[in-house]
Amino acid sequence: MRHAVLALLVAAALLLAWRIRALATAGEELHERELAARGMAERILRAEEERRIRPPADAVRKPYDYLGTLVAERRIDGLAPVAGGDRERFVAGGYVFHVRLLNKLGRPLPRPPADGSDGGLGLDFELWAWPADAGDAALPLFFGSDAGYLLQGDNGAHAGLDARPEDVAVHPAREVERVPGGATDQWIVLKNIRDP
Repeated sequence: MRHAVLALLVAAALLLAWRIRALATAGEELHERELAARGMAERILRAEEERRIRPPADAVRKPYDYLGTLVAERRIDGLAPVAGGDRERFVAGGYVFHVRLLNKLGRPLPRPPADGSDGGLGLDFELWAWPADAGDAALPLFFGSDAGYLLQGDNGAHAGLDARPEDVAVHPAREVERVPGGATDQWIVLKNIRDP
């Protein structure tokens, strides 16, 4: 009887240790995915900044452009396009990336207009990144803009290829203006790529 109880205790301890290790491994994988997404978002911001400083002579929009253009100009790699939808999206490392340009009225356009004539298009941009798997809403959102800031935000709802975090009620750019370099209840500033 005593051996049976000891065997049950050992089995329970082994099961508990296995479960703890499985949870730790899953947490490490999520953290690695988050870090990879943050790195890609930073690379996209740097590619937009590089394009602002050195735009191609035949650029349709200056100084910024859509993510598809940055990929075509070989300013950034490692992104795979997502087919369909009403906006241009790319996937890398378990995250979806979307760059939308703003016209001179501040109206965001999620994909290039057919005629390319929307006034002031490319003077400002927004970068959005969110988890590609609909079950990963616990992973953070990322936001970047022409101001050079990379922000990380609480998520909770925006995950999956068709999620629309850019439709959030509290816009991150206004949060950065309100608390430059600080944190709010929804967003923290990770870095400004223009800082030395």
